[in-house]
Amino acid sequence: MGEIVQQGAYATQPWNRVVFPHERNPYWSAAYGTSSPFVWDVESALRIPSVSRATALYSGLIRQCAMDAYRGTVPLERPRLLDRPDPTRTRAWFVGVSVEDYFWHGNAVALVTSRNSEGWPSSASWIPAAWVSITTVDGRASYWAGSRELPTRDVVHIRRGADRYNPIRGVGVIEQHLATLDRAGLEEEYERTSLTGHGVPSVAIIAPNPLLSQEEADEGKVAWMDKYNGPGREPAILPFGTTVTPLGWSPADSQMVEARKMSLIDVANAFNLDGYWLGAEMRGLTYRSPGPLYLGLLRTSLEPVMADFEQGWADSWLPRGQEVRFDRLQLTRDDFGASVDALAKAIAPPMSAPDLGGIMSPTEARLYLGLPAEMEDAPTVTSPVDTTPAEPPATEPPPEPDQGDSNAGAGPTIHYAIPSYARPEEVTR
Repeated sequence: MGEIVQQGAYATQPWNRVVFPHERNPYWSAAYGTSSPFVWDVESALRIPSVSRATALYSGLIRQCAMDAYRGTVPLERPRLLDRPDPTRTRAWFVGVSVEDYFWHGNAVALVTSRNSEGWPSSASWIPAAWVSITTVDGRASYWAGSRELPTRDVVHIRRGADRYNPIRGVGVIEQHLATLDRAGLEEEYERTSLTGHGVPSVAIIAPNPLLSQEEADEGKVAWMDKYNGPGREPAILPFGTTVTPLGWSPADSQMVEARKMSLIDVANAFNLDGYWLGAEMRGLTYRSPGPLYLGLLRTSLEPVMADFEQGWADSWLPRGQEVRFDRLQLTRDDFGASVDALAKAIAPPMSAPDLGGIMSPTEARLYLGLPAEMEDAPTVTSPVDTTPAEPPATEPPPEPDQGDSNAGAGPTIHYAIPSYARPEEVTR
């Protein structure tokens, strides 16, 4: 990319492309000194598991968030365009593929397919960035999908950064870190080759015969493989002095394993992620609830990406003064128990001013949990009729005897409560 595109003339590849061109060309050989890179485009980069994982993390999290329209801080009724931009596709799919193009190619392109009576977009269609080229004539950009020129007014173009030689297009992660991804891919290929064709032998057998011929050695190898190749563990009877040494990975191979671990950190840095999210070894990470973990991911990684889409789509889709916002609650919501405890504190008035209300009302708390605003009345539960006969009422005990009572001092007096339906002679002591 040593040349600068001249205005007033059609740019030549790769500057007119939304995506980075196929790297199997003389440019790649001159820049990196090799004519056969392992990673040269999006498809080859996605063979690296950590690249697929990083992309899926961004795409999967952002597509979960609903889109709403706001005027300042006031939420508006959600337009149909934000609920389902493409009527033939789901909103989650539309957002997901746009985010993927944003990272892979550095550009996410959509085309407005219909407008309402006021001229504002009412539907849009995703255009794969790999299909789109950009040309610039006299400072005016033209978008092409194959041989068809797209109407510039209907093109919605979200860029990741900017190409310093052609600011009309963004730069994807794969283009920006192509050499690093190529090295990570070569490490994986080296390990595959070592395991399949050029690995270390499983065992070394040193015979005590210094005059052992190659033919005898080959026959011994075949006999050993016939007897011990398989799940069985039979005893081996060997001549005196024979040494059997199991072999493992070479020091170079062991270092390659460590290099692949470090490549996880490199890919995470390329995607602006903490290595924890790609499975890299992390030390000193204490237990945290989901809320703080996702909050950190949102602030450092997801927020810049979501802001690009929010502002770009708002400028192209909504009237002036309105904004597009993703609902981040889905990403910061904690487990149900922790959420209820936090909301209970938010509803309760502060101890220093008990006359004041809390920062949230019960209705707002219920909406935060995704519940109906008003609690439905609980159904009245009637207890079954008790058919057990009632106990007869107990009579009051007789009054205490006088001091002159003949039984005074003769120990405690036992009084019996005589039911009204019993006769005195039926009561026995």
